[in-house]
Amino acid sequence: MAQESSHTDRAIWTETETDQFVLYLFNNRAQVCDTSNFKDVTYNGAAEAIAPHLQNGPKKTRTMCKTKWGSLKQTYNTIQKYCQQSGVHWDNVTGANIQHEGTTTVWNKYILKKGNLPMHHFCISRWRHYERIDGIIPQGSGI
Repeated sequence: MAQESSHTDRAIWTETETDQFVLYLFNNRAQVCDTSNFKDVTYNGAAEAIAPHLQNGPKKTRTMCKTKWGSLKQTYNTIQKYCQQSGVHWDNVTGANIQHEGTTTVWNKYILKKGNLPMHHFCISRWRHYERIDGIIPQGSGI
């Protein structure tokens, strides 16, 4: 079982660790609850599964994994919220595909609104975890 660290240890997530974490949750998606969260045993398993990929910072704990999942869900929910608007584009190849002056102005106003800032990464790029997280979160869960 992953031992919990003190509150002063801060998780540093590399792309490899995040990729392995999302893959672990995707492979264990049957354990997701109605709230789109997992039980502690799943987060413990995830911490153990990604331990061999540690490159920096402290070993990941259940709490760190739970916090990371919350952050990933927030990004997913921000994309979903964006997609529900009328007249916007999203695909997981070019993201929002904002490339022209007119759309850039509208985009900049949109991402400055409360809760929309996580979308700024996806102006013209995809989110590498979208497909797997979309496969984890129960559709219609309204998270």
